[in-house]
Amino acid sequence: MYQYDAPMAPIESYAASAATWQNFYLLVGAGAATLIGLMFVAITFGANLVTKESIHAARAFVDPTLNHFVQVLLTACLVTIPTMFPTLLGILVLCVGAFRMGWLVKIFRHMLAVHRVTGDMELSDWMSGVVIPFATYALLLLSGVAFIESYAAAFNGLAIATVAALMNGILSAWELMVWLVLQRSRPEKETPPQ
Repeated sequence: MYQYDAPMAPIESYAASAATWQNFYLLVGAGAATLIGLMFVAITFGANLVTKESIHAARAFVDPTLNHFVQVLLTACLVTIPTMFPTLLGILVLCVGAFRMGWLVKIFRHMLAVHRVTGDMELSDWMSGVVIPFATYALLLLSGVAFIESYAAAFNGLAIATVAALMNGILSAWELMVWLVLQRSRPEKETPPQ
């Protein structure tokens, strides 16, 4: 019979707990790796649509999206390392969360610059580019602390942050595809006669 452990209960056996999450992380890791590959394909096909004037807007869409997928893949790799233990995982997750928070400041500035120039950023762009990632990275930091303190809830927090990053990456990829389609439909500037 399955016995439910309280969320704030200590992790009895990290190896046993991590083993129950292995299929989850294999699934999300494989999904993230596949989506990273598809991002490279999409960027390659859309590269001719990016102009000198639109390069900052393209980076505002591409960078966060790719980073979400890389974060999910990295998390999946860390959790499935056979010799991992909770304190080390907690420290690594804290480092990833802190790095991502710092990166988010750069993304925010980039998006703000694009918005000033083009006025092209919508509420959904700000939500998927700044607000949801901030909440995800905050949860990463909390999960890292929970792993260091050996709380069983750490696995749940990390899973929620991982799914949030994956779903936000998918939403951001969709926004990128819409932006590329809009770029393609815009009339090209006429070149002056020579």
